[in-house]
Amino acid sequence: MKFLKLPSLLILLFFWSCQVNYPILQPWKNDVSKRNFSWKEQKDSIHLKISGENLQPIFFKNKDTLQRGFTIESFYFQGNQGRKINAWLLKPKKNSALKSVFALHGNSGNINTHFENFANLTDFGFQVFIFDYSGFGYSEGKANRKNALEDSYIAFEFFKNLSEVKNTQKIIYGQSIGGNFAIPVAKKNQNEIEGLVVEGTFLQTDDIANHYVPVLGKIIVKNNFDNEENLKNFRKPILVVHSKDDKIVPEKLGRKLFEKANPPKNFTLIEKCHVCGIRFYAGEIVEKINKFIFKN
Repeated sequence: MKFLKLPSLLILLFFWSCQVNYPILQPWKNDVSKRNFSWKEQKDSIHLKISGENLQPIFFKNKDTLQRGFTIESFYFQGNQGRKINAWLLKPKKNSALKSVFALHGNSGNINTHFENFANLTDFGFQVFIFDYSGFGYSEGKANRKNALEDSYIAFEFFKNLSEVKNTQKIIYGQSIGGNFAIPVAKKNQNEIEGLVVEGTFLQTDDIANHYVPVLGKIIVKNNFDNEENLKNFRKPILVVHSKDDKIVPEKLGRKLFEKANPPKNFTLIEKCHVCGIRFYAGEIVEKINKFIFKN
């Protein structure tokens, strides 16, 4: 048996490293000059027009303005090193929201593709703040885990000081890698929130890397922060939502996260696709949030 020489081994490890790191962040970057987007929903054409300096979104169904049960207000706020970060606040039309959700989306796409994962919460009186990490959508900067976590800390400060949010009950809700970032943000700000929800999430980055590339994943991918330690120091209720059909982050990784969390904690097993919980189980998830986290 011949052994690989050192240069060949290093090249092999480099390509393994690229394969492991590729699924971690896959941003969809929007050029600021691009203001119109279209896609199909069943037989209808949906159009999104972005207007003004604050990038205000307007939705059209075929040729008519699309009426939703919520409004969207777009913001820019200043991230780390002066980066401009884009965020949306989804507000229910019927009544002023008494509960606010700080949403952290997954590893790919941008606000345009992720806001629907949280929009159904507005049907239950929640308002939802969602933003794009550096390098995603219209947010400036480079997309990497370090920047995304820094953005998350700064975004929460911006969120909690919004006039619409200040006097409301607050939770943090992270999906997929957004849940991974949500844990340290929740730990740092636990006196500001009622609790934490994570959906389709893993405990450590090397856990998901090891799932995609066994053994080498844990060697090559390093954790930017210690979520086991963060959970040890988090004392508010945590709701872990995971689909048994999840093909991206397997259920066992969600259960590992749950095992490391302090009580009070709840594991809610659902079906269907990765981070589709609010799309298909909004009522059940909201009931858990209200009873388990908000205690009402």
